[in-house]
Amino acid sequence: MKPHFDLTENCLNTSYAPLCVLGQALWERNDLDVLRQFDAIDMQTRRHSPGDKLLDAFLVILAGYPSLSTLNTKLRPDPMLAQCWHRGVFADQSMVSRTLDAFTADGIARLQATSYAYWLEHTQLAHHDWRKKIILDLDLTPLPASKHAEDSTKGYLGKKTQLAAN
Repeated sequence: MKPHFDLTENCLNTSYAPLCVLGQALWERNDLDVLRQFDAIDMQTRRHSPGDKLLDAFLVILAGYPSLSTLNTKLRPDPMLAQCWHRGVFADQSMVSRTLDAFTADGIARLQATSYAYWLEHTQLAHHDWRKKIILDLDLTPLPASKHAEDSTKGYLGKKTQLAAN
């Protein structure tokens, strides 16, 4: 299904448009099935399966929130976001927390193996020639960049200190 942009009569809006697009793209590629069908947690399923609750925890991480409690206050009240992730409503954070608490050592090992297999399939690092060096260039000096530098933006520069003369 191609994305469709149009005006709507709905009075709803979302603050999570990038997450909506990501959720739809992952759904169309069946990449969410890895979590949704994860069955290594022995729990009763009433409204949300353990896989759906893992998906909710994953979404909290993708949104960049520091704790599951933000699921109730930030993500759960947004029905458009839930719809884009093919959910009627997100699970309550206490239910997601209980699901994570129900993990056994075997369940964690299975999740790690599933995660490793998924990322190995989707990463470019698997094709890197490890005989060659990877160079990571970091500039930690708090000196301003030239206003003509490519993609240069003004931001926090840290504390500028004078170097002691020798």
